[in-house]
Amino acid sequence: MKLSSTTINTRLLAFSLCGMLLGSCQETTPRDIATAAPDVSADSAMASAETTGEYLDWETASLNGKQPALGKTEALYKMLGQPDSVVKPNMNEFCGSFYDKPLQYAYFKQSVVEVYGDTAVIGSLNFRNNPQLELRTAAIRLNHNTTLDELTKRFPQAAKKQGSVDVEGLGKLTTISIPTGKTPNDDAWLLFFDGGKLVRIDYWMPC
Repeated sequence: MKLSSTTINTRLLAFSLCGMLLGSCQETTPRDIATAAPDVSADSAMASAETTGEYLDWETASLNGKQPALGKTEALYKMLGQPDSVVKPNMNEFCGSFYDKPLQYAYFKQSVVEVYGDTAVIGSLNFRNNPQLELRTAAIRLNHNTTLDELTKRFPQAAKKQGSVDVEGLGKLTTISIPTGKTPNDDAWLLFFDGGKLVRIDYWMPC
């Protein structure tokens, strides 16, 4: 079961672990970013899914059309190979996981997956370092060739609320937030663009 949310800052979607940025200390931190997402409240972003139909469906989301967003660890490793590293976070300095139980983070060239024994959950997909990856839903495919212009046409309301943020290792990026389903929930997809091209997607959950 997904975690419920506490109060979310109405001008900032963010998650932070140990105050670190992704890629700066991969051996000691999990999805370690302090990332500002679009200048929009979580509540309004989620409500817009019901009124506009703009969402990336979590239920049908998969990695390359083969690995579900919530799938089996063995199948993930068979598809991607063994991870570059596996990190067990300090649970006392930890928040924002899919399940409220101990986990490990598996890294694949700065793409990150939450691992709970035989269960794996997509966390962060870095298309710049993993151009072979693709996030698919029943309605759309997102990869390193996806442009901000394309997403603006498909998700105009979300694109109106885009923001910018500095991400270590990637630079200053344009970012938008898209709900994970038509029914309002606490989580969201964060999409990051550089030069108008999609470079990263995070599955975001509040602490």
